[in-house]
Amino acid sequence: MHPVELSSPLLRLDQPRPDDAQRVFEYCQDQVMPQYLARLPWPYRLEDATGFISGYVPSAWANDQECTWAVRGSAAPELLGVISLSVPAGDAAERAGSIGFWLGAAHRGRGMMVEAQRLVLDWGFSTGLCDSVHWECVAGNLASARAARKAGFRYTGQGPAGIAYRDGTHPPSWKGALRAADDRTPPAGWPAEVVGA
Repeated sequence: MHPVELSSPLLRLDQPRPDDAQRVFEYCQDQVMPQYLARLPWPYRLEDATGFISGYVPSAWANDQECTWAVRGSAAPELLGVISLSVPAGDAAERAGSIGFWLGAAHRGRGMMVEAQRLVLDWGFSTGLCDSVHWECVAGNLASARAARKAGFRYTGQGPAGIAYRDGTHPPSWKGALRAADDRTPPAGWPAEVVGA
């Protein structure tokens, strides 16, 4: 699959560039990152950021594995964060992908990740890549849960994380799902601490 660019008046989603590595490295020094990102190496080094941008991202696109975008303001080149959509595997009756995202600390709480999700979900559904998309975060990650709820994900409960963390455990995680035909209005049924912000 070839990378695509997505945009709106608020955001531009394009490919991470080699000169983004320093910013990825800086953002990933935030102590919440290893707490909430399952696959993030820790301690996180500049070489990890370089390998992610120059190795993992283009390889995952080329192998129809995962679509990853840099999140940027519509008129500025600065990297604000990253969003990814996994590509469903096999010939299942329902093509279910999964979404993951993060923003640098200075850019959180301004609605940008809700908009980034909208762009990625619209693309994933309109191209037929996915029939549904799953989301999960470590229980307690209110920023991620609030962004998912505002993007229209329906809360489906708490259970072990689907991805093993660095220590091999599967910590308790909040989970959600969204189907192509679902209304994107924030649904009821989320934990009170997620709704109450």
